[in-house]
Amino acid sequence: MSGRHGAKLASVTVLTKGILNALLGAVHIVGAFTFEARKIAGQGTTELRRDYIVWFFAVGVFILFMGLVDVLCYQGLKTGVNLAWRISLLCAAFTTLAGVTGVVAFGASPPLQFLVTGIVALAVLVHSRGAFREGSS
Repeated sequence: MSGRHGAKLASVTVLTKGILNALLGAVHIVGAFTFEARKIAGQGTTELRRDYIVWFFAVGVFILFMGLVDVLCYQGLKTGVNLAWRISLLCAAFTTLAGVTGVVAFGASPPLQFLVTGIVALAVLVHSRGAFREGSS
């Protein structure tokens, strides 16, 4: 894949992944205090409900953070910066790992988006590796 085309494809893929996952994270954060709180109302102890909401919120913050990291890497990927490629690759690996874990634990609902966007980004980033210059930051 040519350098310019590979960098453009990687940047657009990672930007799309970032936007989708940032939106998912925002829904997760809002959902912690709305639909998830209603879903668990009256179940278990007060402490267990509180811990569940905190966990659900924290997962949303993580997903939002991973999405924002991708969005921030867009410009560097577009111009072929190696550090942006490395950060995006690491983010895609973590996204994929979290997606696999989520799908195994909770089924193919929202975690599937995390898994699919992670796998697609990993594939594109690995395929476009040659477009990124060593030593550019």
